[in-house]
Amino acid sequence: MRALILHGPDDLRLEEVLEPEPAPGELILSVEVALTCATDAKMVRQGRHPALPPPPAPLGHEAVGTVVAVGVGAPRLLGERVVVANSAPCGACFFCGRGRPSLCEDLVYLSGAFAERLRVPARIAARNTLPLPAGLAPARAAMVEPLACAVRTVERSAAAPGDVALILGGGVQGLFLTALLARRGCRVILCDPHADRRERALRFGAAETLPAPRDAAAIARLRAATPGGRGADAVFEAVGRPEAWEAAVALARPGGEVSFHGGCAPGTTASLDTFALHYLEVTTRGSYHHTPDTVRAALAHLRDGDAPYDELLGDPIGLSDVARALAEGGLKRPVLP
Repeated sequence: MRALILHGPDDLRLEEVLEPEPAPGELILSVEVALTCATDAKMVRQGRHPALPPPPAPLGHEAVGTVVAVGVGAPRLLGERVVVANSAPCGACFFCGRGRPSLCEDLVYLSGAFAERLRVPARIAARNTLPLPAGLAPARAAMVEPLACAVRTVERSAAAPGDVALILGGGVQGLFLTALLARRGCRVILCDPHADRRERALRFGAAETLPAPRDAAAIARLRAATPGGRGADAVFEAVGRPEAWEAAVALARPGGEVSFHGGCAPGTTASLDTFALHYLEVTTRGSYHHTPDTVRAALAHLRDGDAPYDELLGDPIGLSDVARALAEGGLKRPVLP
């Protein structure tokens, strides 16, 4: 079969490899559609990632497919169309026992969706592989993993109906956060330097959009534009840069909260205002990855929600076009093996 294999930094090759065989509990999917994402692009640039096996490594982790082979004890049926998440926690370690499965000490990851066939590890098959809902387009359903990350961030937030929720970053994750917070009843203000992203955010439920603040004066002006000039009730950083983390804290009102949704590059640091954290009692919270519960909630949003999620999908491409698409960035591209 054909599959994309990552051999090192910027060395992604389309190769002929052996068809996978299922071990006990595992599934083999005929991939119907996989999606490109920013994490894939980062993996290619770096040539490695904690969620990948050592190179040469199969790439791709957002997929919908049909079960074509099952291992002994596997929980799905031949011919079933399924949505697969990209990980599953163990349920038994220190963090799983404390209700923090995203910090699982033995998180099993899925990789290899950019291929004609995909092997689903037994734990993911059992805990994070779901039937494709009737009427839900496969490419839309394949967004379940990234949306589940945004669901988890919003579920952990105390932002309430009527609160001002300020989002820094209008990429895919910023738009997911916009849709979820607007659905909760928050007044969403989204900031991004790109006019097309700001326009799209209005369709996802933002009440207002503004250019991203680039310096201290712009941050001060943005804060002054919030009710009473106090700052936002909840700020969501969806950029993944230290300067945006710092701006997020500066934009929260006294007693407000900041959710760091965007992951910064390894080894980077941010300087946070200790006065705001202590004297103004601004609460900060990191949020990483998803859980089996938020995967299910995300699939329900994709099935029933009225946000225009399909706008985030670019034109379909084949396996031979993935490397170029990842280098260009932009919208998610459905990959049809």
